Amino acid sequence: MADIMSKKSFVEKNISMRAQSPLHLTEGQKACLRLVVQLHTSKEIARTLGISPFTVDQRLDAARRKLNAGSRIDAAKIFDAMERNDIYEPFVYEASGLEPIKLTVSQDLLLDRLRQWFAKITSFIAVPPIGGERHELSNQEILVFALNLAFFSTVILALVVVLLTGVFRLFQ
Repeated sequence: MADIMSKKSFVEKNISMRAQSPLHLTEGQKACLRLVVQLHTSKEIARTLGISPFTVDQRLDAARRKLNAGSRIDAAKIFDAMERNDIYEPFVYEASGLEPIKLTVSQDLLLDRLRQWFAKITSFIAVPPIGGERHELSNQEILVFALNLAFFSTVILALVVVLLTGVFRLFQ
């Protein structure tokens, strides 16, 4: 019984809001990151918090993505520094001594048109995320991405065939 009470008090202590994160980490993610800082494995964290190791891994992966870290250890270090208000360097470096480039109206208009054209083209040629990362796509969106990929692959293959046929006819 005392062991259960100590686990509950440990969980309550680690899930308490010690630092308000601007990245909106969940309390579960914060508790897992605090234990990773102490070099606990997923199984140890799961036993301590009373959840499954899979849930621990999911929480740590979500926190890693939110903190834009390369690994769970890096995410834990970043979170620990945030909690201690020990972050002394900005995440993004900006050159403050440089003056912004002044564009003329025609250059500004040209850049806007290029951005619009690029956005229009990329909206037609959208491909699903690759690399096995988790995504928030619905089944319908996955199907649309797959059909887009198949269609544009077919179009490109047809263009290559037509081009090669023309080149062969040219040399005959």
